[in-house]
Amino acid sequence: MNLKNYEMKKKLPIVSVSIFALIGPAFIWSSVAQGSGELIWWPYLVSKYGLAFIGLLIPACVIQFFVNDEIIRYTALTGRGIWSGFSKIGKWYSVPLFLLCFVSMLWFGAYARGGGTALYELTQFPKSIFGYEISNKGGSLFWGYVLIAIFSFGFFSFSRVYKLLELFMKIIAIVTVVGLFFAVFQKDVFKVATEYFTALLNPFSFHFPENWQKEDTSKLITAIVFAGLGGFFSLMYSYWMKDKKVAMALYNSTVDKKKQSKKETDFYFEDNPENKKNWQFWKKYLLLDNGIGVLINLVTVIITCLLAFVILHPKGVFPAGWKIAVVQADFFRESMGAVGGIIFLIIAAAFLGDTWFGVADGASRKFADFTLSHFKSANQKSYFFWYYTWLVFIIVVTCYTIGIATPGTLMQIGGVIGIFAFVLYIPALYYLNYFYLPKKFPKWIAPPLWRQILLLFIWLFYTGFAVYFVGTMV
Repeated sequence: MNLKNYEMKKKLPIVSVSIFALIGPAFIWSSVAQGSGELIWWPYLVSKYGLAFIGLLIPACVIQFFVNDEIIRYTALTGRGIWSGFSKIGKWYSVPLFLLCFVSMLWFGAYARGGGTALYELTQFPKSIFGYEISNKGGSLFWGYVLIAIFSFGFFSFSRVYKLLELFMKIIAIVTVVGLFFAVFQKDVFKVATEYFTALLNPFSFHFPENWQKEDTSKLITAIVFAGLGGFFSLMYSYWMKDKKVAMALYNSTVDKKKQSKKETDFYFEDNPENKKNWQFWKKYLLLDNGIGVLINLVTVIITCLLAFVILHPKGVFPAGWKIAVVQADFFRESMGAVGGIIFLIIAAAFLGDTWFGVADGASRKFADFTLSHFKSANQKSYFFWYYTWLVFIIVVTCYTIGIATPGTLMQIGGVIGIFAFVLYIPALYYLNYFYLPKKFPKWIAPPLWRQILLLFIWLFYTGFAVYFVGTMV
């Protein structure tokens, strides 16, 4: 590494509250994840192609648990964000990787506009502006800007952004899961349950159907990547753990208007019985929080796909264009009538709007960490300063990019980049957690051998789909 980081020995902290009281980043992770794969792309595939791809769903969700674990373990041990970790490998690696990440983060305004499609369908407002008739495209753009404005107000009005984010995401996650469980209890669902779950639980049921359209390749890739957060979006989990003050992150900065921290430090701890005992606690916490996030996400997408198979597939309709979050209202409308449709559109708007909210926050944290860990002069300013500098940039950029194309097209850009992101940064996670950290920390922090082997298979899984995508483009 060309830029020297300070290192400091500290005691590995422990907390007196229940391990369950610490659960929080999981809700942010799952709520942000629900705004793409769960609401749009997996239901799209099931609505259009039936159960052809459903066997990939559980593997695509579960393997993200292990990728997440590699990301958040680094933060728990060092107190630093993952981009600081990537800088340890060298700028020859981290800077090009960041540039790819930067490009992928320019398009997530699509989530706000996706929420706008639901709000315009719900309100049918505005019908016209200055005498010009407003189309679905214009209406979704109008409400997309409204959502961005509302969440931007939240960013600049609360002294501790993380607390607002966690509370809001918990509400969205709980309301959504409860609503979907209610919707699933209808006669038609039980008629196909055996067929659906037989295919779901069999990864080898995956096949390309006769009506497969090659232009849907990017949608398939996006669904696989976003069976959770996916790609560069997954790295945001590191920063929510950091602001939750997990393990050694207790000693580093947060985005808090009242506490603008000094330069961040890489921490380490000694090999002693107390630290070892405390690390066992934090390992359990990381597994629990991560597991809850993945489980909420998995349950949500299983139900949305089941409803898509029962309700949308027989009609031959699927999420697309300027109604990308509209046709799914039938999930609730079938069991609750018109009121159910209204409720779902409100949830869909919140679903997608909170994805913009969460990604804007996570991307700003990532970019601030990259800036501080790669440029010595940047450390004259606080983490707080760089967070809000990047946040303003992101708000402006997404306000521009949401008008470029349909929400689905913009999401697919992030999905395609995401599959290559996994291919490129999983080896870096392997290096950091299995070679770099064990040299600085006690040997007992190292994961077991089977985790190394599993990480290799996960990398091969994503690499295989990346090669498949490139092959379809040639």
